[in-house]
Amino acid sequence: MYLKFKNLSQDARCWIYILKSPLKKALVKELNFELKKICENWISHGKNINSNYNIIDKQFIILFAEENEVSGCSIDATNNEMIRILNVLGISLNPNSKIGIFKKDKIEFYDKNEIIDLIKKNEFSLSSIMINTTIKNKNEFENSWKIQIKDSWLKNFLR
Repeated sequence: MYLKFKNLSQDARCWIYILKSPLKKALVKELNFELKKICENWISHGKNINSNYNIIDKQFIILFAEENEVSGCSIDATNNEMIRILNVLGISLNPNSKIGIFKKDKIEFYDKNEIIDLIKKNEFSLSSIMINTTIKNKNEFENSWKIQIKDSWLKNFLR
């Protein structure tokens, strides 16, 4: 069941989809329609799942669902439906291993080793802002979606 984002609990689990390129305006409307349908139809063991989604920077889709209600099978079915819709709309995904770093107001994607090399070459600083794709729930999304590299898991590779 689609709920307003504010009505989801702070523990609502999330799944992140990283898009290869920013969505064009025409696709955003159609994608919003499809994502709302996914949320409205999300069922686990015959029970409606309270869920919502966000499209962030036209580059990320995040699905949220009350964790205590979802089963592995319903997660798989929802993921399969998401992939099907993205394919129909011609939207490609980046691998989850890609890391979004802000360069001015634009997000650019890199592999972990590329970022480490760029930091060592002083092309990024530890205070550069990155997208935290390791968030697990609504609370983490609201509080740490964008973080400095020095506060991320990348810091462990920069010693």
